[in-house]
Amino acid sequence: MSLEEVVQKIAKRVVRAFKLLTFQPRPRGMVRLNLENAQSLYGKRGDVVIHSFHREDSAPLIPPKNLPEDINFGYSKFQFPKVKSSYSAVLLDIRNPKFTFQQNHLIDDDGRVLYEPKVRFEDLPISHQFLVPTKKIEGTVAYLSNTLFCHYGHWLQTQLPLLLSYWETFGKENIDYYYIGDGTTKDFVEESLQYMGISKEKIINFPCSADRSLISIKYRDPDHGFKMDGHTHSFLKRVLFKPNSYQQNGSALKKIFVTRGNVKIRRELNLADIKQVLAPLGFHFLSMDGKTMQQEADIFGSADVIFAVHGSALHNVIFSRPGTKVVEIFAPDYLEASNFFIANHSRCEYYYLLGEKTRDVKEDISISERNDLDVIVNVEKLLKLCALARVDQSN
Repeated sequence: MSLEEVVQKIAKRVVRAFKLLTFQPRPRGMVRLNLENAQSLYGKRGDVVIHSFHREDSAPLIPPKNLPEDINFGYSKFQFPKVKSSYSAVLLDIRNPKFTFQQNHLIDDDGRVLYEPKVRFEDLPISHQFLVPTKKIEGTVAYLSNTLFCHYGHWLQTQLPLLLSYWETFGKENIDYYYIGDGTTKDFVEESLQYMGISKEKIINFPCSADRSLISIKYRDPDHGFKMDGHTHSFLKRVLFKPNSYQQNGSALKKIFVTRGNVKIRRELNLADIKQVLAPLGFHFLSMDGKTMQQEADIFGSADVIFAVHGSALHNVIFSRPGTKVVEIFAPDYLEASNFFIANHSRCEYYYLLGEKTRDVKEDISISERNDLDVIVNVEKLLKLCALARVDQSN
């Protein structure tokens, strides 16, 4: 640890001690808001109106395809869900300026954090943060944030879908601002909102209160990660970028391997071996680092075959055409279904492949630690999966 880092750490502790001594307020707990408890918590108040949503998808999910040796693995007998997905959410329309947006959350007038029902308060960063003064905003502010508000995957899976509840209920024209969280806004946030007709001036990234606050809490399945439903998928497909430029200028890449790029987790440790096997089949290797959302939409919307290690980049399958072959590569001790759901709703052919062990993994390590593991791809298995997916030099 450098001297500068040591000084910064000490300074943070001094500031924290001062706040404690001056009794600066902290969150008093958490409201795990869902369809079942919304009425009992806020239904008797005159300053809160509750809206609820529940829609079942009509089409069942198509199971993934995989090699026989990858059916059972490692620490768990995880099974990709075969049931229909659904859309469930609760929305609060609040006319009370004592509710405040800060630290990426909405805090009610009793100092409690409003959030998803399956999340523990102690796991939220705000649980050990202090509440701060807020700026009063005239008009209607809608919550469009998350604990990781500038994470590409969270933006597509949990934040943008909230617009569906707001726009269906109140109309886009009746919402003045959107609170996306406290801090620097990433380019993809502004780019996507601009494309959807929400100017930079309507984005709030600082603590505030409002005449009218809106918050939608969408149910997330803790067993299968982000579980996008068909209704949300159709909405995002309708309002987000339309793939076009690659098809228009004839430079479309038909077979792509999406590399992890500049990351510290879930790296492809034998990428050179993977290239040696897939390049002769016509694959192009590229990362999404530095690309705009429109460019990513163009790439995924033009490709016929997409290989990638599990990660946010694969969420771009939302832009893919029906029939696109999608192969998701996992570490051997981790499986997760978020991209499986998106691929299903995009009517893609979804396959998965398990990598090789890079080290011994203890049974009791957390899911997030398993998710961070680097990946070694067995090239013989990779070729077998190519044969299963009918991917060769001719196509």
